[in-house]
Amino acid sequence: MKRLKKSRIVLIKKLLRRLLFSVLLIVQIGCTPEEESLIMKDATIDLTNWNFGQHPEISVQGESFFYWKQWPIDEHKNFKPEALKIADTITWPTAIWTQKIKEGQGYGTFRFFIKRKNPQKSVMLNIARSLAAVQIWINGKEIYSHGQISKIAEDEEIDGRPLRFELPNERDLDIMFLISNHKHRLGGGFAIKTALLEKTYFMRHNKANILIEGVVTFLILLFGAYQILHFFSFPKYSYFLYFGMFCLLGVSRQLFVGEGLVYYFFPEISFDIVQKMRYIGYYGGLASVILYHDRMFPGYIPKKIIQASVLISILGVLYVVITPVFYSTYSAPFFQIFGLLVIIMGCYQMILAVRDKKPYAKGMLISMGITCTLLANDLLNAMMIIETAYIITYGFLFYVAFQIILNNRIQLQTEKRLVKLSSDIETMSDRINKREEEITELRSEIFQQLKSKEKLVENMKKVASNDTSISIQNLIADLRSELLEDSQLILIKNDIEALNQEFARKLKMTHANLTKTDLEICTYLRMSLSRKEIARLRFTSLDAVKKSRNRLRKKMQLSEEVDLEEYLKSI
Repeated sequence: MKRLKKSRIVLIKKLLRRLLFSVLLIVQIGCTPEEESLIMKDATIDLTNWNFGQHPEISVQGESFFYWKQWPIDEHKNFKPEALKIADTITWPTAIWTQKIKEGQGYGTFRFFIKRKNPQKSVMLNIARSLAAVQIWINGKEIYSHGQISKIAEDEEIDGRPLRFELPNERDLDIMFLISNHKHRLGGGFAIKTALLEKTYFMRHNKANILIEGVVTFLILLFGAYQILHFFSFPKYSYFLYFGMFCLLGVSRQLFVGEGLVYYFFPEISFDIVQKMRYIGYYGGLASVILYHDRMFPGYIPKKIIQASVLISILGVLYVVITPVFYSTYSAPFFQIFGLLVIIMGCYQMILAVRDKKPYAKGMLISMGITCTLLANDLLNAMMIIETAYIITYGFLFYVAFQIILNNRIQLQTEKRLVKLSSDIETMSDRINKREEEITELRSEIFQQLKSKEKLVENMKKVASNDTSISIQNLIADLRSELLEDSQLILIKNDIEALNQEFARKLKMTHANLTKTDLEICTYLRMSLSRKEIARLRFTSLDAVKKSRNRLRKKMQLSEEVDLEEYLKSI
């Protein structure tokens, strides 16, 4: 027991070291050099002294102008900047108009300026996520359209891709974003991060993003398919199915949240589908992970709570599918809270399983803790509190890979336990069969002894009733004769056993399934004793000896052509 505990402690320490190393590696890979930032003053980014060679990326921060329900173009699409009259301000990088306006649906203009001294390097403006249709005007010229802006919801088309375009090589830039939104509750604007990047650096960085997302997505899809196929090979292990579904649904959400990869392969995909798939992947993934944890550690959460949680997830999917995109986005706060509750429920299950010393519970708890940390990092990254890249992507891959290894180990351990249990049952069955045979022999011997005792009782009753057919002297003579015969039989049996020890040893080596009683009968048969003689030596009946012979032939697997006595004599 002490050795077993020590080996477990060593195994846990190794696991902890590997997990810590993995997290540090993820953080090291994911952490990017700290970006430089320039705070906009009077809605102006001053780049006159900026060196893109040393600092190729700038985070856009500060306050720009914001014009609610004002566009600098008239009905005939003529550019008229004087139409922008009532100016407000809006804060970047999360420049969404619900900072100022309660209405989610509507239109407006975002405006800021850039000053450069010698614009020699090409610069890209990269907005990670746009929640609206956008038309970009720079220095009075339409530069780029991102979707189709419109004051009417039916005519609007939102492009969900990151908004990226090259700035004109001019010293002073007056940049205007004409925005309309009728499909997102947060209103029009730009979520997450906006940055200015040197073009060559941006192209290299963007290719790396797509490559990393592609590789990770492919691996997780492969892992998910492997788990589901594994389930069809081993249907009783249903956790393979649920974890495989979690992988496929989770990676679909990652695919549509990351955006770069899905638009790379499907450039014409609509904003509505992208938004809906984000929520469907999330709700479906929650349902799968709830069922997965329940199959791994059943009984810790009441069935009604499990069923209710899965039902909520399914209703969430149906709500997203049925409702228009604008209303489906209202479920975001709810699914964030619901997701937190699912994580808490999962951690609660793991803690109770660790308390009960369930196999691999500690590993799953550590894995879940690291994954929660990575999710928290992703949230802080989205809120611009910290600057890290790829960590959530690697974190999801780490969690999936770790759980797959864990699932396979649990299956192997379960199979080993089942094999051992089957072997134990078989051994126990053999022991029971041997005991049954011995009991049968003992019953037969007892039966013969009882008949002898019944005869003795009958004779004693005759003596007691003064029956002249038997006397006490005759009764005593019979008892002495029987005792003498029994003692002689015991001596004979002992002599036979002593003389045939070598035969019994060889026979046991050839047929290990023979009992002590079987060996004794085989010895008598080898000596060519008759059934009657064997019955007398065994204190049993002739029928019991006959049954014993048949049983011996089956145990030795002898065909009908082989004579049992001759076979025994040949050993």
